[in-house]
Amino acid sequence: MKSNETFPIVCGTDFSENAQQAANVAAALAKRHGAPLVLVHAKGTLIHASTPDVNDALITSLRDALHAEAARLRALGATVEEILSDGPPDDALVQLAQDRHARLLVVSSLGSRASTRWLIGSVAERVAESSPVPTLVVREAARFEAWARGEQPLKVFIGTDFGASSDAALRWVSDLRQLGPCEVIAGYVAWPPEEASRLGVSAHVGLSSNMPEMQRMLERDLREKVARVLGEENVGISVRGNYGRADHPLLEMAIESHADVIVVGTHQWHGISRLQHGSVSRGILHHAPMNVACVPTSSAARMEGPRIRACQRVLVAVDLNEPHGFAAPYGYSIVNPGGTVRLLHNIVPLLALHRTDEKEPAQLVAESEAKLRALAPEKGEAPGITTEVEVTESGETAEAICAAAERFGADIVCIGSHTRPGFTAKVLGSVALAVLQTSRRPVLTVWPPAE
Repeated sequence: MKSNETFPIVCGTDFSENAQQAANVAAALAKRHGAPLVLVHAKGTLIHASTPDVNDALITSLRDALHAEAARLRALGATVEEILSDGPPDDALVQLAQDRHARLLVVSSLGSRASTRWLIGSVAERVAESSPVPTLVVREAARFEAWARGEQPLKVFIGTDFGASSDAALRWVSDLRQLGPCEVIAGYVAWPPEEASRLGVSAHVGLSSNMPEMQRMLERDLREKVARVLGEENVGISVRGNYGRADHPLLEMAIESHADVIVVGTHQWHGISRLQHGSVSRGILHHAPMNVACVPTSSAARMEGPRIRACQRVLVAVDLNEPHGFAAPYGYSIVNPGGTVRLLHNIVPLLALHRTDEKEPAQLVAESEAKLRALAPEKGEAPGITTEVEVTESGETAEAICAAAERFGADIVCIGSHTRPGFTAKVLGSVALAVLQTSRRPVLTVWPPAE
């Protein structure tokens, strides 16, 4: 977000004590941003006066209350614009935030008491689920105000995954860190069976925890994802396995970290899609005892894009049964100095059972590893690059390659194709084509040398 742009902060108020606390936070953020604060009260459909005089008196009373609240916020150092709007509060706030290209929309919460929890949906939840800009729901103003005054760092917990919604949340936190010091913890709730399948590790996982090997890989991947946006300073990582919904474990992790605010991305499902997808952000809005920031995926569009990624780990899939070692040099040519190239070969058990020699599986693996090492260039040809070898045993070679890439955390998968472009590319080779179709990692396909 450019510093010379004056995107405003929009804050809704109903003049209640909770709304005043939210306005205090909005004013503090506006002052730190050097941005105007737009203070809005939406009349909704609450005025049903019997005569024009009474109706005018009610409107005048609302204008006076809005003016008094704006004056209070100006005394805190904010530049305030007052707007008395028609229509339902959630619709009015969302429309105004969209029209003004607001950087943030701030609303208050009624709290988390059981008897009133459902009422959050009347304004805050509907705003958060429909606003095109990030929405901050204020429950505890004091910590935000102390941070804005420079008295203490803000403790921020980000609910993350490996999709675009958490990318937007991370970028919003990056923007927040430009205003003042923040201690950040990024949390991810993994569904163990899915992660075990993706990583190709044992499916014997606990009901509420990840296997140590899988936990290590998930923490590595999350740390790298977060570091690309936030760096590594004052950023912690927390990964937890869970078979149920992600919102409750994320809240537990946020509470354990003593977070002042929990930040989540939102997909903003509408219509029937709301029934098809569980809303993590909605669950957190209902139950979080701290401040909540909901960042829509679409808000990432006008934020700074990701940095250029360094290529530090390249997985090269090699079929030792075919002359496909030609792919290995390409792996070394794209990895950065100090990086690692892992040469991978998969043994298909069915073929191994029908081999004509008498080699034991362990001997076959050892020979395959030796052949892979022979493909590595001399140290002088690839200075500073480490070579690793891995031999897997799977009936599905493409799945084995994709899982190995996930375990390795490959920046790029490099694979040799059986055929060159043209008509025969339609039958590219079942393994290469399957890897292209299913890999979550970028794939470099290397055509065989021309004959």
